[in-house]
Amino acid sequence: MDIRNLSKKLGLSITTVSRALGGYSDVSNKTRNRVEKFAKKYNYSPNPNASRLASGKSNTVGFVVPLYGLNSNTLNQSSFFEFIAGMNNKLHSENIQFSMMFAHNIDEEKQAYEKLIHIEKVKKIILHNLKRNDPRIKMLNKYKIKFVTWGRTKDLKNYSWVDLDNEGSVNLIMKYLIKNNHKNIAYINIIENYNFAFQRRQGYLRSLKKHNIKFNKNYYISVSTEEPQQSADVIKKMLIKNPEITALICSTEYSGVGAIKACNDLGKIIGKNISIIAFDGPVVEALTNPSLTAVTHPRKELGLKAIEMLLDMDKKNYKARSFIAKPEIVERGTVHYIERV
Repeated sequence: MDIRNLSKKLGLSITTVSRALGGYSDVSNKTRNRVEKFAKKYNYSPNPNASRLASGKSNTVGFVVPLYGLNSNTLNQSSFFEFIAGMNNKLHSENIQFSMMFAHNIDEEKQAYEKLIHIEKVKKIILHNLKRNDPRIKMLNKYKIKFVTWGRTKDLKNYSWVDLDNEGSVNLIMKYLIKNNHKNIAYINIIENYNFAFQRRQGYLRSLKKHNIKFNKNYYISVSTEEPQQSADVIKKMLIKNPEITALICSTEYSGVGAIKACNDLGKIIGKNISIIAFDGPVVEALTNPSLTAVTHPRKELGLKAIEMLLDMDKKNYKARSFIAKPEIVERGTVHYIERV
């Protein structure tokens, strides 16, 4: 049944029926209850596009996915789809639409946000892959868009966010490696204008200091790509120059894949005379041999929490809040114990 026939059965105008189902305060409770009862009886649910046109607003959550630069491999990352699944499950249960757009360069990304805000009239957005200074936050505030971020900027004021425990994850990894008698521990990061990369670097440096291990600049590299082969080339050079390194921490899934390739090319036996541990389990488990020991996080829960926060913003007296997912190490045999005399 469409809204025209429903309004005829009720003896009400289409506008009144639409506004009653949209929860508008200018419709009496008596009329709203009657309309909702009839809608349920005849299995009618509002068309989201029609509702948007009638109200000038959208019951849709927007999400823009950049697929360029360091994000070029996003659609190959299971962690990304776990987050999406968590969001989608919550949105589906609340009967809320989800509009996801893809951008292959910065101009397309700007156009995607403009379309969501000005054409689709989206009033709620999830941001992800935050830089330490992220201009998108200022832009969303300018247009009075409600948003939750997956990740953080260096300034955490006045917005809600969900994130991994980036520094805590590296602390956990370092503690695990040091327990296995590793001291010559190298770290492969990505460029640090992304806040999670900066936080992970801080975790590495602070853990070294905590365990009285001197920082060696030759043991730390930042790669500007998520291509495994390019990571492998950089890691190989580092290992050739510093053969005493016994363990590699890889800040992303694909640098983990690159680390395995580099070690194999150099004839190192992973889990015997070199150890590797990476972030995020499912992809590195599927794409590598041997399967990498990894630190994992409940990404699906992060997606669900992000949407819960976003929907709660409609409540009175809402205050910005945050949620940090706790890390867990999944052992798969690529970390060895060093016997010391």
